[in-house]
Parts: sequence; C-alpha cells; structure tokens
Amino acid sequence: MPTGPSVEPSGYAPLRGAAAWGEMPPRAIVDATGPDAVAFVDRFATAALHGLRPGQGGETLFTDARGWVLALATVLVRDVGLEIDIGPAPRTPIDQHLEHYHIRERVEFRDATDRFASFLVAGPAAPDALARLAPPPTAAFDHVSAPIGNLPVRITRVGWFDAVEAFVLRVPTPAAATVRRWLGETGLPEASAAALEVLRIESRYPGSLDIDGKTLPQELDRPPRTISFAKGCYLGQETVARLDALGHVNRRLTLVASAGPSAPAAGTPVLVDGTESGVVTSSCLSPLHGGPLSMCILHQRGQAPGATITVAGREARLVPAPSRARRDHGGGPS
Repeated sequence: MPTGPSVEPSGYAPLRGAAAWGEMPPRAIVDATGPDAVAFVDRFATAALHGLRPGQGGETLFTDARGWVLALATVLVRDVGLEIDIGPAPRTPIDQHLEHYHIRERVEFRDATDRFASFLVAGPAAPDALARLAPPPTAAFDHVSAPIGNLPVRITRVGWFDAVEAFVLRVPTPAAATVRRWLGETGLPEASAAALEVLRIESRYPGSLDIDGKTLPQELDRPPRTISFAKGCYLGQETVARLDALGHVNRRLTLVASAGPSAPAAGTPVLVDGTESGVVTSSCLSPLHGGPLSMCILHQRGQAPGATITVAGREARLVPAPSRARRDHGGGPS
C-alpha cells in the first residue's frame, strides 16, 4: 500500500545513516538521594534496580496500586543515589508519587528538571564521534562522566531506539552553551526537534502522551528488561503477574502507517473494520515508512490478519513490531 509523500526533517538522514546531535526538550528529572534510595525506589519499579551498581542504569515503569502505568522512566544509579528521567511533560510527578509512600526510609526526593540540559547524539557513527571526548559506555543505560574543558558531562548510552545507537549528554543548565559549542566543533550536523521526534516514533518509544491513565505495563510492549518477574514485591505487581499468567493483553502499543499528505492529529480515531479500536496518540511524517506514521494503543482485534484499518478516512496498515522475548525470568541484575 503506498502511504504517500514524506518530508524529511533537518538532520534526520545522519541520525539514521551516520551521526547527528540535537538538543532535547526539557526532561522531568527526579533526584533520589540517601542510603536507602535504590532499595526504596525498587519497591515501586517494575524492573529490578537493587542489583545495579553506580555507573549502571535501566529502563523501568512506575505503576500505581492498580497496576496502571504512571510513567516510563530511565533510572541511573550514582554514588549517592538515583537519577530518574521521566521524559518531557509527565502525566504524574514521580517525586510526589514516591514521597506519598515515604515514611522512615533514608531517602530524599528533589525535582531536578530545571537543573539540567540534555543533548542526544545518535546514529551508527555516534560512538566514534564521542570517543574523542571519552570511551562511550558499551551497555544500555551505563553512564560515565567526561570533561569538556573543566565542565563535567555525563554520557549515557540509552536503549530507547532499537536500531539506532544513541547517547544522552547531560550537563547543568548553565553549561548548555558550552556543550552546544563543543558539539558544533565536532562537525556533526545538528538534528532538529522534528527529526528527534520522528526517530522516537519510528522506534516506537512511547512518550507521556502515548500512555493514557489506564495503560497496563505489558500493553507498552517494551523490552523484557523493563519488567522483572523474579524480583520481590513492588506496587502494582499483582496486576502485572496476573496479566503474565493470562499470556496476553487486550491492547498493545502499535505503529500504524497510513496514506495522505499530513500526519493525523492526536485523538484521531483508528478504525478497524469500521469500529474504533484506538486513537492516535502521537504521529509524524516518516521517511522510513514513506508517509504518515501514528502511534496508538490498539485493541487486539485491530491486529487480526485481514482486518481493514483506516485513519482519518484513509487506508492504513500495521507496522510489525520487533521480535522480543515475552518474559525476563532473570529479573535483571542481582
């Protein structure tokens, strides 16, 4: 099915074919400090955090008592605690959520959103580009500190994009101009905000707008490392375990490629055989798929062979998800 024209945003091609950098929108960040920080936060995370050492990290979900997802987060273990990166515009302030359950544990939470600026360096050549600064981390969510002049920069290898090498450079906000200048001096092209958003959607990495108030962890179809079935109790675990025992969920995060000259707006219904089975949560014009590409959490009936899918009255098709093991019995580090 032809999907229609596509407009390639500035910097997209090197993100896919070489390397480029882009400044990321402000990200909600929570600092958790104190000797009990890792153990406490582990009680509210779907992934196993307790075995991680300083310099390591992981991807996890935070859920409420009913098992509904509050946020998808990247957690980095430091010498003095944790950094929790929830991305732009979170629906739920995670520091407030954790503080609600905090009684006597030796941990403090602080909203650090305004304290840091973040830059993404991504593409097949990204490790080589960063090697002039420091040997980049080799494992997903490992992080190291390296200097630009006298400025310490944290470099984290992120596992957000399945097919693209990607690193986040994070510095105190007042030092953002220094990092912009250094990145410019590397000769890497700058990727626009639109290019970074296209990469995110093509990689089916959900943002806060893609997670509604009643999304279940398995519906997001993240890598097995995101949910441990071997760790101790955590908030929402009963629901997660029950869904695992059933072996399926009724909805799943899905990419839908459609025809037309423009990306459908958020909230546009996705129809399967004439019946609404989900709504567009975020979308773009995708060079990879040749036209509009939409992220949605679609009912399973929309994924049946032979189903007719339309978006905004235009013919559409499902984009197959990468193959992933269903369970992580190892539970992460131990």
